[in-house]
Formats: sequence, structure tokens, C-alpha cells
Amino acid sequence: MTVLPYAERPCKLCSDQNATAVYRLHQTTLYCCPRCDLHFIDYLDPDPPEQESEHSLSTVARQYIDQRQAEGSALHSARLALLVKHISLNQAQLLDLGAGIGQFQQLVERQTSCKTYGIEPSSLRRQYALENFGLKLFSQHIDNPLWQSAYLEHFNAITLWDVIEHVNDPLKTLYYATRLLKPGGIIALDTPNRQVFPYRISETCYSLSKGRCPLFLEHFYAAIPFGHKQIFTTTQLINLAARLELDVISTLHSYTRTLFNNRKIILILQKRPSR
Repeated sequence: MTVLPYAERPCKLCSDQNATAVYRLHQTTLYCCPRCDLHFIDYLDPDPPEQESEHSLSTVARQYIDQRQAEGSALHSARLALLVKHISLNQAQLLDLGAGIGQFQQLVERQTSCKTYGIEPSSLRRQYALENFGLKLFSQHIDNPLWQSAYLEHFNAITLWDVIEHVNDPLKTLYYATRLLKPGGIIALDTPNRQVFPYRISETCYSLSKGRCPLFLEHFYAAIPFGHKQIFTTTQLINLAARLELDVISTLHSYTRTLFNNRKIILILQKRPSR
């Protein structure tokens, strides 16, 4: 396979200009940064996002969201249990980035006295949350003046559950989130782990087959709006946190104690007190 320079954009984590194409997938190309080893595809969501039709919440879309809602309930409970081990949410303020249909927000408000806010770029999910739960989610991204002027150092906790792999710019997203966090506040995130066996065996199969058999690589990334654009290693996210002066206070790879379960990276990060 010919290795080509990635000229359009620098690496999303370290800004190195020499990222190279390593895997040609069916709908996209996967690049690797030679400095920090980030893997990311050559697709970015439109900015601002393309607006979905006001009437696009079809029966099929509703059924899909209904199914995902049932799948996510137990996971949100585990996420909340982890979060409250590290910070009290009573009388606190929480911002959920990539809020989906607002399930985590609702759980937090049912079980604590925390006030929650949610940002969700998908108008389908915002519409579903409003129609089914009466929950108004924000469409404005974290870097929008709505947040960066009125909510500086406002939140006790900011959550990014299965979000950082979807955003165009993970460094920028965490930077602007950190600005909205009170000193001593918590950022909690989880994301797929690139060091799982299916990913590593897929790389081997791709190499041995000269690209004819990418195995599971096609399932890790998606060149569609809100799809997976980058998959991280634990070290990459810990280094990113250090650049933003966030202290890592918990690192996990599963919400339950099960053998050989390392499919996620789960981090609790704390903003350092003001000097």
C-alpha cells in the first residue's frame, strides 16, 4: 500500500504535520500520527452541523432511539455510581456533552439535587428528548459564546460519555470544557479503547492481506455525521489531560469486574485549583 502524506490537517492531538495514510477502508482512509500514534479518519462533520428536517423523526428513527434507550439504562447507572465516588452532586451543576436523549441528565436529577444541562448536536435526538421527556437540550457546541461567556468556571462536573471519539477536534473540545469547569471540578469520560484484541488483530489481517481483509476496522470508524472519527489509547488521553492541567484521579477499562474486559477507557479528571 502506498503511504501518502496527510496534507489537509495536522494531527488532532499533537499538531504534527506528517500524519500518513495507513489503512484504506471502504468509505474512508485511516491516518496515523508518527509522533503521538493517534489513529483518525479523513472525515469531519460539517461545521455548523447540517440541520436535519423538522419532520425527520420518522417511525424508523423513533424505533432505533427506543432500542438504544433500553440498552443504555444500566450503563448510565454505572456511570453515575462512578462519578459520585469522586464528587458530590448535591446542589451541584453538571453539563453533559453529547447528551443523546438526556437519559443521564434525568438519572442525575432523579437521584441527586444536581441541576443539569445537556448539549446534543443531533436535532433528531433533541426532538425526541423534548417530545418524550419535555427535556430541552442545547444545540450550541461547547466553544459557542453561549457557554464560553456566561458559564466560565460554572460547572462542578462535565461528562462526555462515548463522545470524544465522535468530535472533530478532541483537544479543542476538552480545552473548552475545562474552561467551564470550576477549580477542583471533575471531567468524566469514556471512549472505546484502541488496544483491544479485535483492533490489533484487524491491523495484522490488513497488513498480511495487503488491505484486502480489514476485518473489524470498518466497524471502529464511520465517515458519517456523528460517527467515530478517532480511537484512542489510554496513554494518549492521559497525555492530553496533562496538557490541559487536568489531574487523572481514576483510570478504568470496565464498569464491572470481569476478566479480559478492556474495551473502554474510563477516566475521571480533576481541574487543578487556581494558583
